[in-house]
Amino acid sequence: MLPFSVYIGWGLLVPAALSLLYGFLSLRAMGALGYPQKATVWERVWNVLPPLLLFTLWGIADIPLPLFYLLAYFQKFSRLFHKNASRSRKLFLINLTHLTTMALHMILIGVLSLVTDTTMNEVLRQPLWRLVTIGIVLAVNNLVAWLIPRWDMVLEVLRTQSENEETKPFMIFLWLCSIFLLLDSVLCLSTIEWKLLPLFLIGSTVLLEFYLVRFLRHIYRILKVHYLEEEHRRLMEKLEQQNQNAARLRSKIALDSMTGIFTRRYVTEQVEFLLQEKESFSLVYIDLDHLKQINDQEGHRAGDLYILRFTNELGAYLRKVDIFARVGGDEFVVLLPGCPLETAAKRMEAIRSRLTGQSSFSYGVTFVPKESRDSVEEIFHRADRDMYRDKRARTGAERRG
Repeated sequence: MLPFSVYIGWGLLVPAALSLLYGFLSLRAMGALGYPQKATVWERVWNVLPPLLLFTLWGIADIPLPLFYLLAYFQKFSRLFHKNASRSRKLFLINLTHLTTMALHMILIGVLSLVTDTTMNEVLRQPLWRLVTIGIVLAVNNLVAWLIPRWDMVLEVLRTQSENEETKPFMIFLWLCSIFLLLDSVLCLSTIEWKLLPLFLIGSTVLLEFYLVRFLRHIYRILKVHYLEEEHRRLMEKLEQQNQNAARLRSKIALDSMTGIFTRRYVTEQVEFLLQEKESFSLVYIDLDHLKQINDQEGHRAGDLYILRFTNELGAYLRKVDIFARVGGDEFVVLLPGCPLETAAKRMEAIRSRLTGQSSFSYGVTFVPKESRDSVEEIFHRADRDMYRDKRARTGAERRG
């Protein structure tokens, strides 16, 4: 006669089906917790087969409860320890899940013992009650595995902070609790007909679970603060990076890549702004002389150097509030806020006289009063037209000379 009862029947479909479901749900849960999943056929079989065999076997035969718990622990250990994650993270997850599973299972055994008015040993020898207890435990585990990917904050804390210094005392606490429950499970093998023994088992397990939950809440609050601080730091770094990228983009849009002065788009925006603010200003349109001849005779490299020398020399005579922009190959604009027409013309004539023999240019000036209704295009057109008048006059003077 076998020292334990054996059961073969349809009831074994319960742990088998729940074990299969748990194997697939736990794959998603472990992936969410940061354990890489290869999603191969062997990976899925290895994840499903150990719990399926163990829980079905326990439904078939009355394996001693301490041995069953040890086997359950090692099957968790074997499933997780081949994953590419740190040792402390693996032990944290293994011990926490195994401890809560043991506690729930032993409470169920104690409750059934009280309800049926039999010893816990007799409850475990009956296949029906073995299947009921393991079915409830597996159903709860399936629910937790389904919920884990949806608990964003808890998930992030478990994934990123399980190696934190604050969790080390908690890991010791988990080890002690696991040993305590394993020793407590020996009581389930007792044939002593003391009616308070199941109550003692339930009470001690519930008390342990109470302290476990309190400890978990405390650790969670600490790690949540750390997580929020880390998340804040990451967001600030991301924001700083975005600001730098935006500044670089604005710089590319606002500055001419060759000369380093402003672009047509930027000076146009500034003219629009002054018009909206009803501020007076003068706009100077400049055409650089002799660029085509230099490009044809000496090459474009010499032409580029000519442009650079001109922008540096003219820019040295401008005020800080003035805006100097390149609007074409050899065309430039100077925006002079608050500068009357006569003053602007005198300034440009003085600058041109100083640059004679180095860089020569033609220019046209238009003044925009505070209450102007002109458009940006009209203002640019007037200055450009005045520049061509100046160019024709200078060309005629050179011919007469």
